[in-house]
Amino acid sequence: MGSHMLQTPSKTQPDIIIESNSPFSPYMLPRDSYPGPKHLDDMDFNQKYAARVASSPLTPKELGLVRGHLGDIFHEEASASLRWHPTFRTGWARNLEMALAPQHQDGDAMHWFPDICDYANKQTALYFVGGGSKPDSAGHRHGYTDRRLGCYIYRTWHALHAGRPDLQRQHFFAKALRLPESEATSWSIPGLVAAHRRLCDATAARLGSEVVRLRSEDTASGAFPPPVETARTWCEHGLSTRHLFRAVVLVADEHVLPMECPVQPVPEIRGHNQHWKVAAWLERLMPECSVLMVRTGDDAHLSRPVSFERLIGEGKTIPLALEERKLAKEFGVVRVKIGVAMRFLFDLQSEEEAAIPSLRQVSAMLTEERERACHAWVERVLQHASLREVGVDGNRFTWEAVRRMWAERDGDIFDHAAQDETRLTPLYSWYGLR
Repeated sequence: MGSHMLQTPSKTQPDIIIESNSPFSPYMLPRDSYPGPKHLDDMDFNQKYAARVASSPLTPKELGLVRGHLGDIFHEEASASLRWHPTFRTGWARNLEMALAPQHQDGDAMHWFPDICDYANKQTALYFVGGGSKPDSAGHRHGYTDRRLGCYIYRTWHALHAGRPDLQRQHFFAKALRLPESEATSWSIPGLVAAHRRLCDATAARLGSEVVRLRSEDTASGAFPPPVETARTWCEHGLSTRHLFRAVVLVADEHVLPMECPVQPVPEIRGHNQHWKVAAWLERLMPECSVLMVRTGDDAHLSRPVSFERLIGEGKTIPLALEERKLAKEFGVVRVKIGVAMRFLFDLQSEEEAAIPSLRQVSAMLTEERERACHAWVERVLQHASLREVGVDGNRFTWEAVRRMWAERDGDIFDHAAQDETRLTPLYSWYGLR
């Protein structure tokens, strides 16, 4: 093996099992039948509509509206279940399973044995440095935790994509990485940029050369997209380094929140019916988090060099510390709120797709694949509900879609947990309050 600890390219690795509802295959496949509704008295349901019975057949107009709500549910189910996957549930916490950034002993050697597919199809990397992983450390002031920031990023990413991002084959905004504690106090932007370049080289080499055979965990239940069960490279399976991954990185340091708490913490909360107060607090606190956005200089493959001048001109940057200002001209460094960074990279990706036909084609194929899967699932659900012995109230999904339609017609909301701008449940319900 080479200096980056790569597997021998010509050797096929053991079969890799792809789980259902995983970052590779997050979507539901059509089934022959579906269960009826449960928990009709759920506190998140508007009981004005939950208790009502669908007594008459749907009109053509109503059927079109129900199709739209079923499409929403298709995406909500994938997004809500995926957040419980270790990639998101524990992979965004330094004190749990957040991946270590690759370590090196000299200019060439890199000791790194990651789950390589988890590095594929990420728009950028978010490095957590300084502060430490303990709740009372500087990086956890005012109730901030890495996981809460990860939850906010997940929801914001969905909002940027109108609740329907392309999730399949590991696609997500960022890969969370932590520096080892031995380097947490001595890290530097030049060192981090150099390490990220080596990470990109090692990742691209493995994804392009390592041959694997992917198999579904359970072909009976299954999920979409199913893996192609032939030996291929990771890239041929649809997993590669994304266009912007080399060019820009984010850094969450000890200044992730300002010293003065911008939002007062809530008092101790007891009882599930009070947790909405915590959700509201977190929704106000997390947007105040700021990160360093760093141009790596590895952007020759872009249509034009990355520039932060527009952000500076629009007054969206936060003043840098003295040492950061010294490096700003050499590397291109700005401090911005996390939402600003996400919008910047979202817009930059859109601009690159407009300028580069091959990128535009890949993006269109992903979206078409997802929408095709959604359409097939919606039609199968409606077909099942059309059976005389089932009806729209005998199918869990049509039961909810019809009630969403009724509520929308009245200017109301049926499912208060899911029907927001992200189509995801509130932050408080993700991992408790810790």
